[in-house]
Amino acid sequence: MTAEEGLKLIFANVPDVILLDINLLGMDGYEALKCLQADPRTAHVPVLAITARAMPEEIERGLEAGFRHYLTKPLNLLGLFEAIFDVLNNPRSD
Repeated sequence: MTAEEGLKLIFANVPDVILLDINLLGMDGYEALKCLQADPRTAHVPVLAITARAMPEEIERGLEAGFRHYLTKPLNLLGLFEAIFDVLNNPRSD
């Protein structure tokens, strides 16, 4: 699936949380995040980054871009569940 296809699905059925891979076909995860942040239907939805890019500067870049959590592969399932629990129970007010 491409990022564009994923965005169409998200806009048609807005979820409570979005897990977004950084490395996507077409636009990358950062571009997709900007689309989500710019659309009033999804601007409030927390987005978690999922990626193999684990360098500290990449993590910092992702968090600064607006990902609520930055999770690296291989995924730690407990960490994933904790991140989802966090964003669903601690919504941002910005």
